[in-house]
Amino acid sequence: MGEVGQVIQLKKNLAVVKITRTEACAKCRACVAGMKREDMFIEAENECNARVSDWVEMELRDHGFLRAVLIMYGIPFVCFLVATLVSYYFLEPVSQGFNAALYSFLIGMGAVGLAYLWIRSKRELWKKKKYRPVATRITTKPIEECEIHEIH
Repeated sequence: MGEVGQVIQLKKNLAVVKITRTEACAKCRACVAGMKREDMFIEAENECNARVSDWVEMELRDHGFLRAVLIMYGIPFVCFLVATLVSYYFLEPVSQGFNAALYSFLIGMGAVGLAYLWIRSKRELWKKKKYRPVATRITTKPIEECEIHEIH
């Protein structure tokens, strides 16, 4: 099951969905925002023809998720490895009085920065449908954790 959120606005074939960060999001702590219980607003493909105020279930298609992971982590990782190894190969023979490994590492980190700048420059390409969540079906409002405790 995907994330559940409420449609707050419609744009062409997109639905702007408000979701509350889940417990899994809070446990990830990949960003500071994940540590707070706040709402997120996500544009999703409106496959289920939801209307404003409908509750929808959203998914990220598997192929889109894997591509997004490869873009955000794979490209910078490969750039780091190549830049570090190539620069070390060239710096080691001429390194007299400086640490070639340290400079190679710094060059690799610079390559990572350049890779992220390149990825960011292609933002319009990444906004295409295959990298965007999809509102797959209309559902009901999820039961809050505190509501479950009140029932028992």
